[in-house]
Amino acid sequence: MANKKTVIVTGGSGGIGSAICCKLADAGWNTVVHYHSDHDAAEKIADDIKAQGGRAVSAKCNLSDEQQVAELFDATDAEFGEIHGVVACAGIGGGGPVVESTLDDFQKLLSVNVVGAYLTIREAARRIEEGGRIVFVSSQLAERPREGTGLYSATKAAIDAMIVSMSRELGTRDITINSVRPGATEPGMFADSSDERKEFFRNLSPFKRLGHPDDIAGVVEFLLSDDARWMTGQHLRVDGGASN
Repeated sequence: MANKKTVIVTGGSGGIGSAICCKLADAGWNTVVHYHSDHDAAEKIADDIKAQGGRAVSAKCNLSDEQQVAELFDATDAEFGEIHGVVACAGIGGGGPVVESTLDDFQKLLSVNVVGAYLTIREAARRIEEGGRIVFVSSQLAERPREGTGLYSATKAAIDAMIVSMSRELGTRDITINSVRPGATEPGMFADSSDERKEFFRNLSPFKRLGHPDDIAGVVEFLLSDDARWMTGQHLRVDGGASN
C-alpha cells in the first residue's frame, strides 16, 4: 500500500460505488465508504478492504444536508488526514414520462442527484489538497436521454455542466474534475430492470453485454491517478460503445 492517499466515495455501499471503493483500496487509497441507509453493506465493504490489508471506514451521511456533508469531511480528516480525492457516486434512479411525473418525483431526484452531488463536490473543492482529484459518476443518459428518463437525465446533465465550469475554477490549484458516464450496468440501478429492457441495452453495445461495476471502477481509478493530470472538465463515456 504505497500510495497512502485518502479518498471519499459517496454511494460507496452501492453496486458501482462498492467496486470503486475496492479498486481504490487495492491501489493503496485510504477509503471512506459513504452510505445513507445501508449500514451493513458499507461495513462489509470496509471490513473486506481491511481484511486485504487496506485502510477503510464506513461513514453515514445525508448528502442533501449541508452540515452533515461538512461533518463527513471533518470525520475523514480526523481519521486519515488530508483528503486527496473525492468520488461523487451517490445517486437514485427514477423514470417514466415527464407528463406523468409529479413534482415530488422530481424533487426526490433533485435532492440526491443534484443537491447531494453539488454539496459533495463543493465541499471537495473547498477542502481537497492542491493537485487533488474530483470525479462525478454521471450517466450516459445525461448525453443521450431516452424515453422515460427525462427527470433522471436532467439531474445528471446539471452536474456535468457544473463540472465544466469548475474545471476552470480549480485549475489554478492543479485540481482536476471530471465525470464518467456509465451505460446500463448490473449490479447497480439497472439490476431491477425487466429482462426485455436488459436485452435491449445489451444489444446496444458491440460487446453484447451490460456493463459491470468493475468496468466503471477502473476508469475512476485512472482519473484519480497522476496519469490523468492533463484531463479536466471531461465527460468520459464508459458504456461499452452503446452511445457510438
